[in-house]
Amino acid sequence: MPIEQAIFTSAQTDRAEGYQLAGRSLGLSEDDARELAVWGPSHDSLLEMPGEPMSTNFHRLSSGAYCVSRTTLAGAEYSGRGGAQVYTQFLLVPPELLARFSNNPFAILRAATASGALSVGKKIPEVLEPLRLSGRSSAVDLALLSQLGRNPGPAAMATLVQAALASDRLAVAAGNQAEQLFAGLINLLPIECRAEFSFSTGLKFSPNRAVRISALPGDSSRWRSIARQGITLLDFRTVDHSNNLWEGWAGCVAQILGSGKLSLLAAQLERPRPGLDCANLHLLGEQVLAKLQSSSVRSTSVGDSSRQPAPKTVAAAESSSTNQRADGAHVRMKRTMAVANSARIDSLEGLAKALAGQPPAVLELLERIDDLIFAAIAGDHRALGELEVLWPLAAEELDEDLVDQSREQYLRCALSIWTECVDGDPARSGRAVSAIDVICVLFET
Repeated sequence: MPIEQAIFTSAQTDRAEGYQLAGRSLGLSEDDARELAVWGPSHDSLLEMPGEPMSTNFHRLSSGAYCVSRTTLAGAEYSGRGGAQVYTQFLLVPPELLARFSNNPFAILRAATASGALSVGKKIPEVLEPLRLSGRSSAVDLALLSQLGRNPGPAAMATLVQAALASDRLAVAAGNQAEQLFAGLINLLPIECRAEFSFSTGLKFSPNRAVRISALPGDSSRWRSIARQGITLLDFRTVDHSNNLWEGWAGCVAQILGSGKLSLLAAQLERPRPGLDCANLHLLGEQVLAKLQSSSVRSTSVGDSSRQPAPKTVAAAESSSTNQRADGAHVRMKRTMAVANSARIDSLEGLAKALAGQPPAVLELLERIDDLIFAAIAGDHRALGELEVLWPLAAEELDEDLVDQSREQYLRCALSIWTECVDGDPARSGRAVSAIDVICVLFET
């Protein structure tokens, strides 16, 4: 399925001088071309921000195609009037292709960038070749959400989701984090709702390119004039996140990011829901919260078979009278200490002392890793994928000794399960392979 292209920038051509569609593919209709020429950012359209100015943009054309674009600077103006040349490359994406990439404009741009299609050329061909993208993208970028769940945190992201859903037009004080925050917002919305949110991450306000979500300029003295245009302003620095006043889907996002159970979110967003839109999104939020609460109840129920994998843990391998799951790495380790050998007891006691002074947020993170490790060993591939994201982040932020001790306890447990599976029923060899997969994740960092 072809993606028609166009480049809008300042150039001197046979047709005109100044900002214009300097190049386009032959399949681009005249109506779309006129609309892009009006929308295109011209001289001094990029917000001033730390680093190299750039904007990722997304909006829908009257024809029904979706326009994904990137605006950058491309050297000095040809006219010599001073200032940098603003260069925008438009990709016109058919709805069917956008859906294949989970209705995520950022996924489209990643694929286009990987193909080399978004490189800025010194000479612009008058006729561009249509772009073809292969593959598809997952519904949720777990690595991105895991990062945003830690900074700026669940409260800030839930506030962004709630403000975006409640506003016809929203401007966010995000600085050079706008692209990351907006990408996180898209990932936190169901696939069916994402195309409703046009945005630009770094363009100045203009009536010719109204979008639903945009970034505020760094100079706050200009915000008042923006607000007078009926645009809602969101400045995270002035929001009281302690009130927990999130409703509907935003409340669901706050709880999921706070619990770290991103795989639950991914599982829900991967399911197609025809007819879902922002108006009835709160109903999906209620369903997901019910699943989250059900999962939490199961996780605290000792003896729940859905929570405890069948293989014996390290402690169980050392005592045939014990057949319980030993979440021995962290807080739950105390249940297994009585049946472990002396070396094991010393190891666990050392880790218990290390954990005693840790803040609740660290303990919650390690508890979540516990959940993922045992689910992955039980054969949950989604849990293994989330573990691949979360463990390296934890290993970077936690004390080195705590990481080493945690890794040791996980290793003991995984090896014991692997040994039991290999020496026992061959039909359970798949669990042994899963245990080795977990070990590989733990020692990749």
